[in-house]
Amino acid sequence: MNGYSDITKLTDRQRSYALALSLYAILSIILYAIVRMTDIPSSVCDGYFPYADAMMNGIFPYTQDVWVYGGWNTWEYPPLAYVFILMPRLLASSVAGYQAVYILMTFLFFLLGLWCAERLACIFGRRADGIMVIYTFLMVLMFEFQTDRFDIIPAVMTMLVMVFVMEKRYTPAFLVLAVAMLVKLYPAIFLPILVIYMLFQGERREVMKGLTVFIAFCLVVCAVFYLCGSDPLSFAKYHTDRPLEIESVAASVIEILSLLGLTDVSYAYGFGSDNIYGPASSAVSGLMLPLAVAVIVFFYAVFVLRAVRRKETPDILKKDTGDMCMLVLLTFILISSVFSGQYIIWLIPFVILSYLICVNKRDRIRNLNLFVVATALTQINFLVNFGFRGEGEAMDVPGILVLAARNIVMIILYVTVIRQLFLRGKDGVQEEEPYESAANKTE
Repeated sequence: MNGYSDITKLTDRQRSYALALSLYAILSIILYAIVRMTDIPSSVCDGYFPYADAMMNGIFPYTQDVWVYGGWNTWEYPPLAYVFILMPRLLASSVAGYQAVYILMTFLFFLLGLWCAERLACIFGRRADGIMVIYTFLMVLMFEFQTDRFDIIPAVMTMLVMVFVMEKRYTPAFLVLAVAMLVKLYPAIFLPILVIYMLFQGERREVMKGLTVFIAFCLVVCAVFYLCGSDPLSFAKYHTDRPLEIESVAASVIEILSLLGLTDVSYAYGFGSDNIYGPASSAVSGLMLPLAVAVIVFFYAVFVLRAVRRKETPDILKKDTGDMCMLVLLTFILISSVFSGQYIIWLIPFVILSYLICVNKRDRIRNLNLFVVATALTQINFLVNFGFRGEGEAMDVPGILVLAARNIVMIILYVTVIRQLFLRGKDGVQEEEPYESAANKTE
């Protein structure tokens, strides 16, 4: 009776934590057992452990190729990614032990993200326990990608950056952003947005201090690698040389055209992914990066113009900043030669943020539903195009259509975020009365 009584006395916030942590623990045990009892491919076991083992045996990153994923491969990730890949190996020498520690590490980052979701909800005056449930739900939808990749690490770091920025803790925000960028390159696109936001908040001194910390940290990390005889920037060439990956938006268009007999397409495995080749893909692949950069720079310019008008309304500028971060990230993902399934994890912090700042409840729910549908289609794609076909094999019609549907939903979400940003009036629009949970009120 006492135990039951204690449970019923838990606040909404405490129940949200208990639900999230219990669910994550149960799913972790199930996933671990499946990987250990079957021969299902695992990035942690087949890729990260060999990298970590090579480092433990004296091979410094970027100095020589390593036998990973069943072949000799280069070091494809940014410098600090290998720090997190190495950490579980310091505690476990076997593949099984390494995987267990790695899952525990992702659990800790999931917990940090849960705390960030709670803090963001409080910052925007929303119900914290409800946002924590949404965060948990979205993360669980991508569970195997979280525990078998390291994308949850930079994703949660960017979430922490947004918390620090909204709380005006700018120096730690720049430091965490630098770490996130050196784990996965994409967080670099948020730097100009945060600088613009701070400048129009009158935080010029904090901008200079933050940029100094950001640049100094990046230089120190790169210097350490160079002093150890390696080139920490060599990973960039690996990615700039990549062809169109089958999951990218551009590839989906070409694949649909191939079904209509309007172009020829062939498939091959390389650069750790399945890619398409042919006249159309050759013409398009080299244009994707310049096009993405041009569109992102355009949005930076738009943000400057909007920030000029928002100088006297800092709360509205704060909301514009959240939308702009999600917008440039969607641009980076959709106008790209690669759109791997785990990229969905990068968006989760900004889907949460967009949900918090969206003016209209109907729009909030619609955007969240679009993202959930895109996530579900990503999982179906993973099953159809990776579970039931071999590497480099031609895609069948269902596989092409699933990917096309996922990418169309993502484009619709992209348009709704643009609409959300540009329909927000210069004085802001009256929002619904914020609701605080009983737990928040008592605290």
